Amino acid sequence: MKNHPKIEVPATKMEKILHLLSLLLIIGSFIYVSVSFSSLPDEVPVHFNINGEPDSWGNKATILIMPIISVFIFLPMYFLSKAPHTFNYMVKVTEENAPRIYPIARLMMAVINFFAMVLFAYIAWDMVQAAHGINYSGIWLFIITLGLPLLIIIFFGLWMNKVK
Repeated sequence: MKNHPKIEVPATKMEKILHLLSLLLIIGSFIYVSVSFSSLPDEVPVHFNINGEPDSWGNKATILIMPIISVFIFLPMYFLSKAPHTFNYMVKVTEENAPRIYPIARLMMAVINFFAMVLFAYIAWDMVQAAHGINYSGIWLFIITLGLPLLIIIFFGLWMNKVK
């Protein structure tokens, strides 16, 4: 890790909104899975192939895995976003440009975290639907899961390069 300047950068309004929406998605996932739990069959799909078809099954309690994993992803990402001086950057970070670069980096982390929470909430919902015999996911979920994070990183990387 390089020695980037350590300066305080307050959270932007958009960053706060994304964190709040992420928390609401986590809470909503827990509520949805809990409410749906009693109507689930004893075995539920726990893995899907590239076409969105279930290819592995498990005990219905495994349906709680997605909301639980989302908590364990959200929390470290949330706290890490508060320390932009620890990030790796594609641009040289100096005392002069850090006040411009760090808010963008923090926002990028909030966007990535929000995307992850949307993804895990969708997967929890899709697992419940698949347990009831309804299949929504497919190749598009796979493409979005791989492509969108890459586009987010490229977008924010170009933005940081522009304001450096």
